[in-house]
Amino acid sequence: MTPVLHEYPTSPFSELARLAFGLKAMAWQSVTIPVTLPKPDLVELTGGYARTPVLQVGADLFCDTAAILTAIDRLQPAPSLYPPPLGALHKVMANWAGGPQFMAHVGAALGAMPEGALPPAFIADRKGRFGLDMAALARATPHLTTQALTAAHWLDQSLADGRAFVGGDAPGHADLAFYSNIWFVRGNPFAKTTTEAILSLPRLAAWYDRVAALGHGKVAAISADDAIAIAAAASPAPVTGRIDAPFSAGQMVSVKTDGSGDAPVTGRLAQCDATGIVVLREGERCGPVAVHFPQLGQMVMAV
Repeated sequence: MTPVLHEYPTSPFSELARLAFGLKAMAWQSVTIPVTLPKPDLVELTGGYARTPVLQVGADLFCDTAAILTAIDRLQPAPSLYPPPLGALHKVMANWAGGPQFMAHVGAALGAMPEGALPPAFIADRKGRFGLDMAALARATPHLTTQALTAAHWLDQSLADGRAFVGGDAPGHADLAFYSNIWFVRGNPFAKTTTEAILSLPRLAAWYDRVAALGHGKVAAISADDAIAIAAAASPAPVTGRIDAPFSAGQMVSVKTDGSGDAPVTGRLAQCDATGIVVLREGERCGPVAVHFPQLGQMVMAV
C-alpha cells in the first residue's frame, strides 16, 4: 500500500520524512495540510493529534517522526534507516536532534527575524500550542545559536576520519535528523550569517550535500478527501506489541504529546510498550483507524 504523508513544504520534520522516502527511493503520496490550526481533515484521522507530519498507511496513522521512520523502515526494510554499526543508536541521536537541538535551531532560524516577518496567525498558533514567545526567543537567540553551532562543530569533527555519514558509509535516521535542522535554518534568509557559519565547516558541508542528494523519492499529490477515503476503505493492521502494566488491553485512554497544547487522542489501547503506543478509534468519515505513537515523549492516561 502506498504511504501517504500529511505535511507542508517548510516543515523540518516533514523534510526528515521526505528524505527517508528518498533514501529508500520509495513512491509515496502527499497531502498538504495547513500550517496552523484548525486542521479538521487531519484530526478526522488522528482524533486530535495535529502536529506535522503524520504518516498514513491505509487505516494506520503514525504520529511523530520516531514512529514515522520506524513505519517507513518496516514498509521497505532495505536500505535500512538504522544501518550498522550504529543500528538503534540512530534513534538516540535523532531524539537529541529533534529535542534540545531542534529548539536551538528554531532559535537560530526564527529568533533573528524582525518584528512582522512572521504572520500573526502563525505566532498565535505556536504560542497557544507550544508556548512560543517571540520576545523571549529573541533574547535567547545568541545562546541558542551557540548551541546549534556547537552541534555543527561536533558533526564536522565526527566526519574527520573520512566517513561519508554519521554512522559510516550508509546514511540513516541520525543523518536525516541533523540535516533537517540545518535545512530549516538555511531556509530562513534572516539566518544567513548562521547558515554561512555552519556550512563553512568543510566536512559538514560535503555531508550536507550528500544527504540532500538522497532526494525525496517519487511523490504524487492527493487531496485530504482522498486520504480519508483510503482510510475508510482499509482496516487497521494487526497489532503485534504488548501492553505493559499498569494498562490493560481495550482500556480507554488518552495520549497527549509532552509540551503540546493540542487535544489528546482518545481510544481503546491496543499496545503500550517500549516499541510504541497504539490506540484504536473511529472517525465519522474515516471509520476505524489505529493511531500509532512512539513511547518517548507521550503521556498515556486512563480515561
